[in-house]
Amino acid sequence: MRVWRAEDGASAKTALDDQIVFRYHRPAMPEVDERRRAPRFPVELHVEFRHLGRPAETYAEITRNLSAGGVFLESTVTLPVGTVVELEIAPGSNIRSIKLRAEVVRVEEETVTTGSRVTARVRGMALSFLEPDPVEHGRLMALAKHMSAKEMHGKGG
Repeated sequence: MRVWRAEDGASAKTALDDQIVFRYHRPAMPEVDERRRAPRFPVELHVEFRHLGRPAETYAEITRNLSAGGVFLESTVTLPVGTVVELEIAPGSNIRSIKLRAEVVRVEEETVTTGSRVTARVRGMALSFLEPDPVEHGRLMALAKHMSAKEMHGKGG
């Protein structure tokens, strides 16, 4: 048996007798979904966001994950799909916040049963970044990669 291995994320082929088998090797982190253009980083960051149509209303939530294309917020707030918001992500104390604009692309709900009553409760919202500033976007991606690496090496989040 001969085995050729490529870098993580690439195909490796194994020749066994006359049969060739292709296997896909995924990196351990971040998660990659075949439908996604960019890897997701499972990071929790504090986020404040404002509906641009109602700038006086500010909400504070936590990210579940983020990628180069957007972010998923754990949220009890429901905004309609297509709503544009301004995000202010807090990377930590004494560090300037990261500001980006995003659009609500999906709202996730879950069914909750209380006694004999069944209701829907919002779990969160998926937001897609809108023409992010390259510097702010770069800061966010560097932070996500750093936090994921710390988590992978057991140093906490």
